[in-house]
Amino acid sequence: MKKLLSIVAIAALAFSAVGCADFLEQFQNTIEEQEDKDKDKEKENEKENEKEPEKDPAKVTVQLVAGESNFAVADILVSLSDANATFTVEAKTNAEGAASFTLKAGTYAASATYTTSENGTRIAYSGANNEIVVKDEDTEVSAVISLQKVESKQIIIKELYFGGCTNPETSKGYTNDAYVILYNNSDIEADASNVVFGFLAPYNGNGTNKYYNAEGKLLYEDLDWIPSYGALWWFTSEVKIPAWSQIVVAIFGAIDHTATVSTSVNLANEAYYWMSNSDVAAYTNNKYAVSEVIPAEHYLSCSPFTQGNAWAMSNSSPAFFIGNMPKDQALALSQDTENYDQTLGEGKPAFYVVKFPKANVTGAIEVYSQANIEKSNPRFPADINTGYVAITNNQGYTVYHNVDKQATEALPENEGKLVYDYAGGTYDEAAATGSTDPSGIDAEASLAAGAHIIYVQTNNTGNDYHQRKVASIKE
Repeated sequence: MKKLLSIVAIAALAFSAVGCADFLEQFQNTIEEQEDKDKDKEKENEKENEKEPEKDPAKVTVQLVAGESNFAVADILVSLSDANATFTVEAKTNAEGAASFTLKAGTYAASATYTTSENGTRIAYSGANNEIVVKDEDTEVSAVISLQKVESKQIIIKELYFGGCTNPETSKGYTNDAYVILYNNSDIEADASNVVFGFLAPYNGNGTNKYYNAEGKLLYEDLDWIPSYGALWWFTSEVKIPAWSQIVVAIFGAIDHTATVSTSVNLANEAYYWMSNSDVAAYTNNKYAVSEVIPAEHYLSCSPFTQGNAWAMSNSSPAFFIGNMPKDQALALSQDTENYDQTLGEGKPAFYVVKFPKANVTGAIEVYSQANIEKSNPRFPADINTGYVAITNNQGYTVYHNVDKQATEALPENEGKLVYDYAGGTYDEAAATGSTDPSGIDAEASLAAGAHIIYVQTNNTGNDYHQRKVASIKE
């Protein structure tokens, strides 16, 4: 009906414009043109009907593997996209570590990442497969993503404050305010319950070191232990450190030291921990003190193996370390006289050391006194640490971790939150002394702005740390 009306309308217009003969000719042409169009449309419809029916999509199973075995962990997110990255779909793995997709013919890329924590170490498993091909005739396709394991120390020493400050009223040095900060250098919660603290003999980097042989090599360089001096300290309760967070451990006095020395620091905080002498009968030195705000479950303990009335850590150049060891094992190691080394003094308890296993060391800082660098020697073997950081004590300076600039800037959540032009170091170009953070990022200011900081880890104290002007917790 519509077609007839269209022809009649055209005819009326044509008749009004031309004579009868011309009208008849034009009218005939119009009918023929319309018939041709109808035939073309019919042919197109026939071609459409001749097309093969669309193929059903295939079931694609992506299996995660690590080494030669299936990575049987459930709920790992597997992301899959087409070759042109025009769309992305995601699916979680089942208990066998396999994720399923329904896909049309084409080429696809899939990837997966899984992070976890083991004994204070952050472990990331990640991998990709960029050549998953689904053909027209496929109904089921199996693909594999090989995961690579990457380990990084999750719990690190962010800061070590030990050199003390000068009392402005007496001009004397004050060193009872030492502390250490542990930092979770990752995006997942860390279990610090098995962290132990210690330092190496001799106390000072420039002290006489009987562990060097005639050839100038450490006697334990190629052995499986290091000489832990004084004692090992451990936590007495469960300790968790949230992602990108820290805990402070007071070494001697967990009190507000600013009450007696204005230039010192306040360690009276209910969130802080304390290396307590409350259950260590040998440690009677009056430098041990604790604020009532520190809960008892935040007290650390030890069993001294080097004779003395205090944990006499150097205030100028310690070789400080942390390790991972259950407290029962740390206690047994501390009390096992068969594991004592007497190189420093045969039969002299004041010089006994414990052979602490290298395999359990997770972090180390080698410090030299700025005034005695040329007289100092490494105490850590090269497979644990190389390099050193120099410090001047009694100035309120602290040893602070350097920022991993590239990794920190790569975190998308840090956009607009990083503070640059760091001026907290002590580097003096004219005097060629001191040091600073080469990243240029002000870590503490950035943290205050809500950024997440990743600190560098190279197992080289000279690369990883610098001398900071002011303790980071100082108000």
